[in-house]
Amino acid sequence: MSAPEIEARRPAAAPPGRPRRQTVLLAVSFTAVVLIWGSTWIAIKLAVADLPPLTASGLRFVVAAPVFIAACRALRNPLRYPSGMGWFFAFMVACYFTVPFFLFNYGELYVSSGLASICVSSVSILMIVFSVPILRTRITAAQAGAVLVAFAALGALIAHSQGVAVTNVVGVAALLGAAVIHALAYIMIKKHGGRMPTLTLNTLPMAVGGVLLTGLGLLVERPGADAFTTRSVGATIYLGVVASAIGFAVYFWLIQRMDTVLVSFAFVLFPIIAQFLAVLVEGASFGWVDLVLTLVILGAFGVTQWNQRKVLPPPANPAVAPAVDDDGRPTEAALAEVYRHVLARYPAEACGFVRASGVTDCVNVIEDRPGIYERESRTGYAFGVDDLRELEDSFDGDDPVRVIYHSHPDAGAYFSDEDHRFAVYEGTPVYPVRHLVVDTSRDEVLGSRLFDFDPGLGRYTAIATFGAPREKTVPPHAEQE
Repeated sequence: MSAPEIEARRPAAAPPGRPRRQTVLLAVSFTAVVLIWGSTWIAIKLAVADLPPLTASGLRFVVAAPVFIAACRALRNPLRYPSGMGWFFAFMVACYFTVPFFLFNYGELYVSSGLASICVSSVSILMIVFSVPILRTRITAAQAGAVLVAFAALGALIAHSQGVAVTNVVGVAALLGAAVIHALAYIMIKKHGGRMPTLTLNTLPMAVGGVLLTGLGLLVERPGADAFTTRSVGATIYLGVVASAIGFAVYFWLIQRMDTVLVSFAFVLFPIIAQFLAVLVEGASFGWVDLVLTLVILGAFGVTQWNQRKVLPPPANPAVAPAVDDDGRPTEAALAEVYRHVLARYPAEACGFVRASGVTDCVNVIEDRPGIYERESRTGYAFGVDDLRELEDSFDGDDPVRVIYHSHPDAGAYFSDEDHRFAVYEGTPVYPVRHLVVDTSRDEVLGSRLFDFDPGLGRYTAIATFGAPREKTVPPHAEQE
């Protein structure tokens, strides 16, 4: 039987006692991301010193795109977006790659690279603002206060810098506009792009954006041969290969292995590196007032990021009996709810998850999109985007998913090799959950088995049996794995 076809496999955070070598590697990788992203802004400054902004922003992606395409091919990730997602592809081209990155480059014509990095790092708090109407998340009082403090301090920093590093308010407006658009793009990616592999999500939009920006730049800006100096070409190659390809790869490698909130603090730290390089390379003025305001801004950013742990769904009502017992097993009431869902979906596989607060019946999207998946709904299941987002977000809240369940119609309650392939990644569970497999026929549920991950074996093994489920059987409609 098939497990959920989850393409964005996010292993659970490593348990206490992580090997020292791995801890050092994670620390080095996180530091590399901060340094790479911090140096991006001085590289942009060097590129637009000779190249006009449209051409510079486009060439960056023209350089990076072949690296991403090669990675897609090597990892066998699809290049094209799924059917029906053409609008989102156009959104990514416009709102993630073309307009914001042109504004980044344009803004740095007038703003020091250090101040530019601080303006753009406001993405981290703008995402909090956009998540309220789009994702319907809640923000805490601390987050709301931090947002106000951050923007007040940012306004003061910009005003204080007017006579030193800023010669045109249009540059600041361009950078803040880019931050707003990028923050919106990140929230839309979270809402609509969660099922796509990261490489698929970025590669073709990046390539198309690079071609559009470069083509428009050559037509409108008409850069001469003198614009392609050693400085501008070197900076563009750095932005394409190091900042885009390497920085991107390391960042998403970290997301797979570290708490996402901790990784997000790279947005808080990279402006420090950028400001240091602005003073060192550009000779930008940076006095004690600038330092204090910068620390206030970054501190406020840090509060908004740390409080992300508190903006997810509230904990279960303590007056309601929990759906899992003290040993983390589904209660009789929870099992009854799961079995009701399983029978209702027969002959298709049913799927869902169990929290302390109750059972969530999810949609097996294979039923809605036959022909797209390798299996049929009666031999496999896949969570939809909304259910996957709710599942992943639960682990940052107070009511995490404890059990994922799915049914085996006429096939017995067992954890197949296909289930294992999607539930375990590099020897680690994709999600920190147990799995309940339900054996059902047309007229009744025969029972179920609960599986937990065994680190010694590197796979899920049965730890509890409910009712009288069958072992692996051959159903009348197909040969099951």
